[in-house]
Amino acid sequence: MRTAILMLLGTLSLSGCLGHEPEDLDLWMRNAGQGLHGKVDPLPQIQPYQPYEYQSNALGSPFDQGRLQVARRKAQSNGPDSNRPREVLENYELGQLKLTGTLLINKQYFGLVQTPEGGIYRVRTGSFIGPNFGIVRKISENDVTLEETVEDVNGEWVQQESKLYLLQQEQGQKP
Repeated sequence: MRTAILMLLGTLSLSGCLGHEPEDLDLWMRNAGQGLHGKVDPLPQIQPYQPYEYQSNALGSPFDQGRLQVARRKAQSNGPDSNRPREVLENYELGQLKLTGTLLINKQYFGLVQTPEGGIYRVRTGSFIGPNFGIVRKISENDVTLEETVEDVNGEWVQQESKLYLLQQEQGQKP
């Protein structure tokens, strides 16, 4: 019974598709393309190749001692002070050091930095940390901000900011 009803409905739906064609659709299709004319811009004129004549004599040698001396003087002029006495924490990479706490004394923050051997050192603004001439610029409740002076690929000294963050772990808890 169900099958007969389904077949009857299928036959009726197909019969609705047969018969007359919609004239308005045919009319629209015939009129849609009228009045359209495509226009393609002409290709640009190709300019002939003009070779460049390299004149190495006019540029000078890249290994000229005069050029190297200028570059060295420029690098030394904005470089760090290598004549000052080094502090203990400058012997450690920043990844080896841990900020274990901060102190607030007379409205000034101090950081407590632990070395890999377990020694704890108090740092303040102006202290030096790490091998890249890192100087402490700011100490807050949760971190120590350093300004490191590193040499870039061109031999120039540039400043970059680094931070040591306070570890927020409870004693006895594994990381």
